[in-house]
Amino acid sequence: MAEAYPWQDNLWQQLAGRKQHAHAYLLHGPAGIGKRALAERLMASLLCQRPTPDACGECKSCLLLKAGSHPDNYILEPEEADKAIKVDQVRDLVSFVVQTAQLGGRKVVLIEPVESMNINAANALLKSLEEPSGDTVLLLVSHQTSRLLPTIKSRCVQQACPLPGEAMSLQWLAQALPDC
Repeated sequence: MAEAYPWQDNLWQQLAGRKQHAHAYLLHGPAGIGKRALAERLMASLLCQRPTPDACGECKSCLLLKAGSHPDNYILEPEEADKAIKVDQVRDLVSFVVQTAQLGGRKVVLIEPVESMNINAANALLKSLEEPSGDTVLLLVSHQTSRLLPTIKSRCVQQACPLPGEAMSLQWLAQALPDC
């Protein structure tokens, strides 16, 4: 289960409390504020067979996700650090999106950082963003939305991720690193 950061509590309640989910979310903000953890937490909840609103951690879906072998989960990131996401990687993703969910629920895709897609990869993603098949949710994580095509941004529910305040940061650090 991904870590839950206290500065994301309000946003988490808003996202997890929805009855209907958008087909694509663009989670954006500065690097290092926990966007990936939030996306992984939402992904686990969306795939869970008994979310409360967090993933239960015990159902078949949660166990498969923990093991890294969930058939309805797809993570797309650059093959090498600081490199581009290539068009062939996005084509593989598109093939995944058009398939039926193997566990009978929804499929969830996580792309991070979405701005690392080259222009051909970004264009290849547009059709899936516009009309994902079945019950598919795409979670796009961006550190620099200014580098995204306007057509990518317009097809997603854009969600700014909150920054922690100084007091909350210090409190969290004191709990996370008690011996320092």
